[in-house]
Amino acid sequence: MKDLWQKLFSFKDSIPELSNSNWEHPTLLFDSCYAAENVAFMLGGQWDNFNSVVLSVVDEIAIETAAKIVEAQWCYKGKSCTLLPKLSVEVLKRRYAVGDRHFINANLMCADLSNLNLSEVNLGWASLRGANLSGTNLRNADLTQADLSDADLSGTDLTGANLKRAILSGIELNKAIISTET
Repeated sequence: MKDLWQKLFSFKDSIPELSNSNWEHPTLLFDSCYAAENVAFMLGGQWDNFNSVVLSVVDEIAIETAAKIVEAQWCYKGKSCTLLPKLSVEVLKRRYAVGDRHFINANLMCADLSNLNLSEVNLGWASLRGANLSGTNLRNADLTQADLSDADLSGTDLTGANLKRAILSGIELNKAIISTET
């Protein structure tokens, strides 16, 4: 019986972070609030109104299937720092087009987001290191603690954007519009 149990749940060992003591009720992190809400609904999990879901029963196949349906990336919130897989620009654009504005913790390192309309997007805690945001509309965007180091923000409209505790080293701001008024 023990061998059967191990075979049925051997996937747990394929994701090292899932092998720890929090296995019973793990917290999964998704690349957007929209994805977390929908996966929680599909899998009967508890959504935290941001990008985390707590599940009472873990089924990697069900998680992967639900994540693929909403075009999401996910990882396990373990004791160490986690990094979500890179969010594709195409998926970001599709989700934004249908009204998703919450991409908290998204990994968009070196992404080409130039000349996009991302007004009122929430990219708090996102990794945008080396990203091309030139000419992008980021009016009223939430970039709290986002890593924008070495990003190109030339001609970007940052009117009303929240840049509290954002990492801004090495950024290019040529002709960027920066104002706290909306």
